[in-house]
Amino acid sequence: MPRWACVLGIVGFLSGFIGPIVLAPGANQGPMLGIFITGPGGAVLGAILGGVVSLLQIPEPINSRALSLVALIEAVIILYVCIPAPQFRADIVDAEIRGCVHPESLREATVNRLNEITAAHSPLNKPIHWEEAFDKALAGNTGVVIEVYVLRRSRLYKNQAVWNQGTPVVRPWVSANEKSTYFASYLGKDCVGYTNRRRSLLMATGHVSIWPPAYIAEMLDLKVAEPPPANVERLLAALK
Repeated sequence: MPRWACVLGIVGFLSGFIGPIVLAPGANQGPMLGIFITGPGGAVLGAILGGVVSLLQIPEPINSRALSLVALIEAVIILYVCIPAPQFRADIVDAEIRGCVHPESLREATVNRLNEITAAHSPLNKPIHWEEAFDKALAGNTGVVIEVYVLRRSRLYKNQAVWNQGTPVVRPWVSANEKSTYFASYLGKDCVGYTNRRRSLLMATGHVSIWPPAYIAEMLDLKVAEPPPANVERLLAALK
């Protein structure tokens, strides 16, 4: 029993300590997986399995081979768990652009909403006058607000493992049939350029409900839509 606990404890510690360093160097937890989880967990598992082997009185050659096999399986499982999952980057929509307005037409509604949110939040260290903030953001505006009818959706992820870090991954298309609104600047701030391209493949990035918002899209509480890069378009085309 002590041998099983010792071997599986060491294998669990080393796999959980070295695995994140090699496979996920950017992970926050890093080698603590081996120190606090897989090392002690491997020792406990080894003690249990070693006790079972002792009770069954399994012959030594078979005992050693079984220990080696279990240790190998343990290492493989831990290393697999250490591989970082792809990170979400953007929503992808196949949509029809059915409307377009300039952000200034939404000024009053946006300012009122921001004032209501301000009243519900804890006071900011530096109070913001949203009328002035919106006008300042609007002065540097180069985009519009588009209303789209989404026919189908996908999602874009970026791989995080050391051997494929940064490469894009897309999820299969899912039917949507719903309306969405985005901020867009990829064709400038003239609505004609957008409404003339009714069927569009768009990538929506950014976070909504940012507080306090600083940019025009954040103030409008909208994600920013733009055409996906060529390598992502090729991946999406392969889904058809």
